[in-house]
Amino acid sequence: MGRQHIWRRVGFAPDDVFALASDVTDYPNFIKYITAVRIKNDQVQGDVRTLLAEVRVHYKYVRERFSTHVTLNRARRMVDVRLARGPFSKLRNAWRIHALDDGSSLVEFRIDYELAVPFLGQLLRAREDRAAAAIMTAFERRAAERFAPAGGAEDAVAAQIASIKGGG
Repeated sequence: MGRQHIWRRVGFAPDDVFALASDVTDYPNFIKYITAVRIKNDQVQGDVRTLLAEVRVHYKYVRERFSTHVTLNRARRMVDVRLARGPFSKLRNAWRIHALDDGSSLVEFRIDYELAVPFLGQLLRAREDRAAAAIMTAFERRAAERFAPAGGAEDAVAAQIASIKGGG
């Protein structure tokens, strides 16, 4: 079972970061092991968009596909993902994009998963600590390609970041 909880301050506007996190069809262009994403269902109700996304991954000699329910809440800048079908017995991840006073963002990323096939779990366990951090780094790089920088020095928003983390 893998579980990660990462906080990272990024120098991009919160709406831009949310746009990137919610653009799941772009993931294969910048996340190393995701080879394809196909939207099988897409519904919008107010500020909330719900997707059924089929994801294909390739790691070494293992190729898998799984489906997830993705809930995108633009007003709250939240992305929630949960397993619909696939090689996991459990998969949930969540993005929370917090606006900082200087125009930048504090990103909170959580992932909790368990693979149904023990062999795959053993294969991925060695990399699980680095995987969530690598995903965050890939998102930051992609944001730098797509968006203008925002914010200033981190110490200017340090107290606000501590307050958000304390409440999160």
